[in-house]
Amino acid sequence: MASCDGDTIRLKPSLVSKKPYHPQPLILKTNPLAILWGPIPFTSEYRMVAEITTGRTQSTQVGISIFGTSPLWKAIEKAAKVPSYYQLKIRGWRIQASHKFYLISRRRYAPFGFYVSPLVSYSNARISLQNYKQNYFEFSHFNANILIGVQLGRNTKLTIDIFGGLGYKENTVFYHINSYRSVPYSTKDFGDLYNSPVKATFGINFGYAIY
Repeated sequence: MASCDGDTIRLKPSLVSKKPYHPQPLILKTNPLAILWGPIPFTSEYRMVAEITTGRTQSTQVGISIFGTSPLWKAIEKAAKVPSYYQLKIRGWRIQASHKFYLISRRRYAPFGFYVSPLVSYSNARISLQNYKQNYFEFSHFNANILIGVQLGRNTKLTIDIFGGLGYKENTVFYHINSYRSVPYSTKDFGDLYNSPVKATFGINFGYAIY
């Protein structure tokens, strides 16, 4: 209803319509650069990430990856003429999950703009020689991070997610002598950066929005 006072028309606040909330897209993302070198040494990561909007300012993101042998390492083996039975065989996987809190204005909705996000990730890979598959190294990486990022592409179907942050990591390696026996493997020769519990993260994912 409206009241008229001279030439001024006033609408009661309860009847002023609010701007409707528009459902946001599902975004499927990956990074082809991860195929060259993954989070575990010598690996190639084939990554698929899905981000689902859970509210006006929030979204949930989950990802799964498959590990193989890095094409860069394969090129090194080929250049060095390493016999096939001494070449590396790598199989592994990775799962990750995060929840994003978008720092947005009244005109924008998740999942675009700047955000803060806690993220957890676990990776596992088995590395062996081609002809000695019963003896292998098992790498396990656990990460927990706080990320700050920005997702671009609000007016297109193509998106770019750029992020970075700090957190905690725990990297462990076991050497499996056979199917029944394994021993911890010292990683001190991998350097302080690998063994430090501090995890520094910087990454980019390229996505496609499905409305």
